[in-house]
Amino acid sequence: MYFSVEQRNGDDSGEHTDASAQHALESLRAELDAVDATLLEAVRQRLEVCLRIGELKRREHIAMMQPGRIHIVHERARQYADSHSLSPEFFDSLYDLLIAETCRLEDLVINAETVDEAPRHNGNHNGSHSHAGNHQVRHSSVPSANVES
Repeated sequence: MYFSVEQRNGDDSGEHTDASAQHALESLRAELDAVDATLLEAVRQRLEVCLRIGELKRREHIAMMQPGRIHIVHERARQYADSHSLSPEFFDSLYDLLIAETCRLEDLVINAETVDEAPRHNGNHNGSHSHAGNHQVRHSSVPSANVES
């Protein structure tokens, strides 16, 4: 167990909380909501950087697969978990999800053609949409590989 929870006496059903306990709970939930907002913004920023990395790799013809990068990212997360008495397994799972989304996005970007590069179809841009960097991309259906930026 990474976090210790003190033993509590009494009813945990929540049905008999007094007003001060309810106020304290609402305050803690508001604090948690603020942390969640920060977390979501950090994830959005991470994915934005990964899109830029994918665009650089596409533009400069850099191989998508970067040996060792996933290991480095996981190891850094595990060290963080260990140094903060948190679960390394949780951070492995969390980074597996983040890396999977990174791979999906990077794959879309690397296998995309800008509209300028794509064949013209009488102004019809079906299959394309606005992407990072405010330009149009056309996505291929190439399956994602396991790679971290």
